[in-house]
Amino acid sequence: MPTRRLSEFVQALRGAGLRISPDEASQAMDAAALVGYSQRQRFHDALALTLVKQQQDRSAFEETFARFFEAEDPRSDSPQDSASSMPSPAAQPDPASAQTPEAQQAEALLASTPEQLQQRMAEAAAEMDFTQMEVITQQGIYTRRLLMNMGMGAVDDRVLQLDQGSPAQQARAEQLRQWRTRVREQAAAQVRRQFLLHGAGKGRALREQTLRAVPFRDLREFRDVQALVRKMARRLASLHQRRTKTSRRGMLDARRTMVASIRHDGVPAKLFWRRRPPRKTRVMVICDVSSSVSDAARFLLQFLYAMNDVLPRVRSFAFASRFDEITEDFARYSPEVAVGQVLDRLSGSGTDYAEMFRAFQARCERELDAHTTVIILGDARNNYLPDGAETLQAIRRRVKQVWWLNPESRSRWNSGDAVMDRYLPHCRLARQCATLNDLERVVDSLLGSLD
Repeated sequence: MPTRRLSEFVQALRGAGLRISPDEASQAMDAAALVGYSQRQRFHDALALTLVKQQQDRSAFEETFARFFEAEDPRSDSPQDSASSMPSPAAQPDPASAQTPEAQQAEALLASTPEQLQQRMAEAAAEMDFTQMEVITQQGIYTRRLLMNMGMGAVDDRVLQLDQGSPAQQARAEQLRQWRTRVREQAAAQVRRQFLLHGAGKGRALREQTLRAVPFRDLREFRDVQALVRKMARRLASLHQRRTKTSRRGMLDARRTMVASIRHDGVPAKLFWRRRPPRKTRVMVICDVSSSVSDAARFLLQFLYAMNDVLPRVRSFAFASRFDEITEDFARYSPEVAVGQVLDRLSGSGTDYAEMFRAFQARCERELDAHTTVIILGDARNNYLPDGAETLQAIRRRVKQVWWLNPESRSRWNSGDAVMDRYLPHCRLARQCATLNDLERVVDSLLGSLD
């Protein structure tokens, strides 16, 4: 089996959601070469062992393998299956009417048996690169290319020639049109299978890329957003776990390494590392859940609680017309359910940031220390009430850092009743957070600052 086919299979697996590195792909190709391609089960097991790392990816691998290597399945190679899958010409070709090379090519194609026609289609498909399909509308283009590679262009010309002839020739042209339609249906089915392998994954990636850039206020109109949020959180959590594993190892302890290696002349040397003490950091999140900001709060909370494996303990608070802690809501229910309950209970109008700062300080004063990070998500629109900046300043003096995430564009941070300029001096970081892309960058920076 050529390397290109295995490369296309790896690409199809990536499109199905499996994470496969170039090194893992190379190992799979080496394993396939060792076990050979004649025994389908051994070939399948070799690829599964080298490419599937998580049990949750197993079903995607099995489905992709079955679709991709369907043509190589010996159970589908019987002459009866081949004969039933491809049509035969409606009538025998007329060699006497083949005057031009194009007509001779058309008649040669028409004279093919169903098995030969199927083989010809498979060879034509093998010469094409289906991995470039990205959207479903490209299937028609690729079907046309496949038919042209088979030589169906000569059949089209032949039909036009027969249409200009005698009634018998016109009848023959109609028969060829019907046969051509059935061949086109088989070619379209072949392209459709290839799209499910290669194009569906790219189409999903394109859709996810689009959803990442959609403002939060419009994002909940789309389906499958929750799955995308969890996927982004898992990717970021996996990346941060690798960083944490490296950082926790600490610096090389040269003294212990040299002392331990003296007894065997330093060969081999066992390395010792200076272990870092465990982190005592905590994160406190305060979300404005008023009508203008509730969508951004929804996704921030879901994102943070989807990363509970790498984040320290998160305490969550929400406010609109009143302030309340919502940590227990997330302890009892899934993030999607918890967010809905919080919005139903606290969302409304009439936000008062000064009152929120005072209530937060009074409730959490004992836990505000140099290990605490406070994240505030809100548009700083205070309904022309006192801003309470002095209370935020007092909180900032006690904690490690204060981050402010504003769903509005920077040009609107101080428009109308917004008083963002009063809070900026007391924030270590203030960023716009209006899309999933913004949110991912913010959480990535947050994880880095907690190391």
